[in-house]
Amino acid sequence: MKEKYFVVAAISIVVSAMILYAYNYFKPLPAPLVLIDYAKSISVPYNDLQEYIKSDGNYYLWFCDGSTDCTFINDTALRPLADEIKTGEFPEITFVDMTFARENISPFRLKQLWGFSAYPAFVAIEVSEGQTVIGSVIQWGVNNPIGKKDVKNWMIENEIWKGAR
Repeated sequence: MKEKYFVVAAISIVVSAMILYAYNYFKPLPAPLVLIDYAKSISVPYNDLQEYIKSDGNYYLWFCDGSTDCTFINDTALRPLADEIKTGEFPEITFVDMTFARENISPFRLKQLWGFSAYPAFVAIEVSEGQTVIGSVIQWGVNNPIGKKDVKNWMIENEIWKGAR
């Protein structure tokens, strides 16, 4: 009788392991993040960012990964700001999709490269003669989330705000 229970348990374990393996093998990869609502004009995956900013000029970047924090900024900052100036998007802001970068880069490295250690973050960058200069940065913090006023002040500081101050 014990042998019967042992055989049933062994078969159950093997079948469960096969189902788990098949699930992990066939599950789809996450789709690349499509821009939430605003800054729709340009979206760049993080891994392609160096190539994107190689030309001289000013770049205004929104680093985000589609998390609830990004949705929060979209819903409580960008959407009300767009409504305030009656626009559908902020074409000056380039969305940097961090979805596939989060496992490959440390907060210390982000700080070295882009001036922030946590995202979502807004970063102004100037590229001149191949040299990158990081301007103003605002970043998400658990105790200091980014709000509408923060984003608006960042836009004003970088002279991309189109509305009344």
